[in-house]
Amino acid sequence: MEKNIANELKKLDIEIGKKLFSISKKNKIETVPSPLQARIIDFLIINQEKEDICQKDLEEHFNVSKATISGALQIMENNGIIKRVIAKEDARSKKIILTEKSKKAHKEMYIIFKNLDEELKKGISKEELEIFYNIIEKLKNNLRN
Repeated sequence: MEKNIANELKKLDIEIGKKLFSISKKNKIETVPSPLQARIIDFLIINQEKEDICQKDLEEHFNVSKATISGALQIMENNGIIKRVIAKEDARSKKIILTEKSKKAHKEMYIIFKNLDEELKKGISKEELEIFYNIIEKLKNNLRN
């Protein structure tokens, strides 16, 4: 059977998810954020001093639907990872802020993701990684055009 890029990427994504679950269980991390939730936390931490971040900002930044972000934020709020408070500039909009629980979890997850990244790179040269990153960028551009 001929290999298919989308299937191979999905298989890799599943393997990464299994590994993250295993690491999280081993490290007794109770609430493991989904990859999107982890990226949202990271984005909020990086931008926490800059401005009020609202749901629409996340939709645009991650290029995902309103429903996808809404679902992720609802789960994050239920798990005590974020709070939504009324934004200063627009009472119709809610600013998303991180809780102390999420800041602690971010530190733990950062170490886990860093170790996972190192494990994924084992046996791969810098040149091969550059080629990989270039190909990934081309694949994303192909889908956007």
